[in-house]
Amino acid sequence: MASRDHWVEGLLCPVCGKIGLAYLSKMDGSFNIQVDSVAEGFMVFEPMHGIIFYCSSCNVPVEP
Repeated sequence: MASRDHWVEGLLCPVCGKIGLAYLSKMDGSFNIQVDSVAEGFMVFEPMHGIIFYCSSCNVPVEP
Protein backbone atom coordinates (compact mmCIF):
# COMPACT_ATOMS: atom_id res chain seq x y z
CA MET A 1 0.00 0.00 0.00
CA ALA A 2 1.32 3.45 -0.89
CA SER A 3 1.81 6.02 1.82
CA ARG A 4 0.70 9.64 1.88
CA ASP A 5 2.98 12.64 2.25
CA HIS A 6 1.49 15.26 4.60
CA TRP A 7 2.52 18.89 5.08
CA VAL A 8 1.24 22.21 6.37
CA GLU A 9 1.15 25.56 4.52
CA GLY A 10 0.81 28.88 6.30
CA LEU A 11 -1.77 31.25 4.80
CA LEU A 12 -1.64 35.06 5.00
CA CYS A 13 -4.22 37.47 3.60
CA PRO A 14 -2.41 40.44 2.01
CA VAL A 15 -5.39 42.75 2.71
CA CYS A 16 -6.56 42.10 6.28
CA GLY A 17 -3.56 40.18 7.63
CA LYS A 18 -5.61 37.12 8.66
CA ILE A 19 -3.40 34.06 9.17
CA GLY A 20 -4.20 30.37 9.21
CA LEU A 21 -3.01 26.92 8.21
CA ALA A 22 -3.85 24.54 5.38
CA TYR A 23 -3.18 20.81 5.80
CA LEU A 24 -2.31 19.10 2.52
CA SER A 25 -1.39 15.60 1.39
CA LYS A 26 -0.65 13.50 -1.68
CA MET A 27 -0.01 9.85 -2.46
CA ASP A 28 3.62 8.89 -3.02
CA GLY A 29 4.43 9.24 -6.70
CA SER A 30 1.28 11.25 -7.43
CA PHE A 31 1.02 14.87 -8.52
CA ASN A 32 -2.54 15.27 -7.21
CA ILE A 33 -2.53 17.35 -4.04
CA GLN A 34 -5.48 17.01 -1.68
CA VAL A 35 -6.58 19.68 0.80
CA ASP A 36 -7.30 17.79 4.03
CA SER A 37 -8.41 20.87 5.96
CA VAL A 38 -8.11 24.66 5.90
CA ALA A 39 -8.41 27.20 8.71
CA GLU A 40 -11.74 28.88 9.34
CA GLY A 41 -11.96 32.13 7.41
CA PHE A 42 -10.31 30.75 4.26
CA MET A 43 -11.78 29.11 1.14
CA VAL A 44 -10.28 26.65 -1.31
CA PHE A 45 -10.70 26.77 -5.09
CA GLU A 46 -9.33 23.96 -7.20
CA PRO A 47 -9.12 24.98 -10.86
CA MET A 48 -7.89 22.40 -13.39
CA HIS A 49 -4.28 22.88 -12.30
CA GLY A 50 -3.29 23.73 -8.75
CA ILE A 51 -5.02 24.99 -5.64
CA ILE A 52 -5.86 28.60 -4.78
CA PHE A 53 -6.66 29.73 -1.24
CA TYR A 54 -8.85 32.81 -0.69
CA CYS A 55 -9.65 34.94 2.34
CA SER A 56 -13.39 34.54 3.05
CA SER A 57 -13.70 38.12 4.31
CA CYS A 58 -11.74 39.96 1.60
CA ASN A 59 -12.37 37.51 -1.28
CA VAL A 60 -8.76 37.85 -2.45
CA PRO A 61 -6.14 35.15 -3.06
CA VAL A 62 -3.90 34.56 -0.05
CA GLU A 63 -0.19 33.85 -0.02
CA PRO A 64 0.85 30.37 1.09
